[in-house]
Amino acid sequence: QGLVDDADAAVVPADAATAPTKASSRSALVWRRFRRMPSAWIGGSVLLLLTISAIVFPMVYQYNPIEYDFANQLKGPSQYHWFGTNAQGQDIFAQVMAGLRISLIIGFATALLITVLAALFGTIAGYFGGKIDTVIVNFINFMLIVPSFLMLLLLSPVLQGMHWILMVPLLALFSWMLTARVLRALTQGVVNMEYVQAAKFMGVPSHRIIMRHIIPNISSWMIIDTTLGVGFAILAETGLSFLGFGILYPNFSLGSVLQAYNIAHPHTWVFAAAILALLVISINMVGEALRDALDPTSGRGH
Repeated sequence: QGLVDDADAAVVPADAATAPTKASSRSALVWRRFRRMPSAWIGGSVLLLLTISAIVFPMVYQYNPIEYDFANQLKGPSQYHWFGTNAQGQDIFAQVMAGLRISLIIGFATALLITVLAALFGTIAGYFGGKIDTVIVNFINFMLIVPSFLMLLLLSPVLQGMHWILMVPLLALFSWMLTARVLRALTQGVVNMEYVQAAKFMGVPSHRIIMRHIIPNISSWMIIDTTLGVGFAILAETGLSFLGFGILYPNFSLGSVLQAYNIAHPHTWVFAAAILALLVISINMVGEALRDALDPTSGRGH
């Protein structure tokens, strides 16, 4: 074990002694570029405000999202019901905040799981190559030709009687393949670097090479893809819930709130739609800002 550790240390690039300083300097540079971008501040502020609202309001708001009030059906916004009420007299603001919280959890958790699955398959295929790469690539290609939205429509009713968090692995199951293909290509580029080849030659375990040399070199792209994937996951879940295949009562997501729309009463859907739009746009703004900050060829952060 000691010899392997020594071998692993021996193949670190010559400037490894200055690696912590370089990493710190790069982090400072990325942060400086990121915070100078208006899209980062605007998107980040809106996202933070929505996140805080989703946490705080369900705890302090006076109405319960499932509480019926048949004396106040389809009432417009007022000082008592901020977003008005639906056809059952339920408070729409309470439902939107409850739905926003679940949509945020599903969005971030799904994006993270997609990245984990993609990194697992992509790095293994790119690192080992040969038959392993062929098998994984064929599996990815097979998953890509599967009509994912149709499969989600077929499988989601099976999970509807279970906990809503199971939407996370269901969405991730049909969403990781394109990311895995990109990570495979990036891994193939890193594997050809001299110090990675030296580590392989000296017998350093493959999992250690992947974790210590491959993942750090592709982490920037993974961070960007994860951030942008949050918006995709939220929209995917919203679409399923809007069609009645996602989150079910008594739980709420933004999609299930939109499903209860009344075309003659715009307040039953316009606020939920606006919150959804703000959420996805703010996430994409943060993701774009991260991409520009992490891209050394970008001049927007200067």
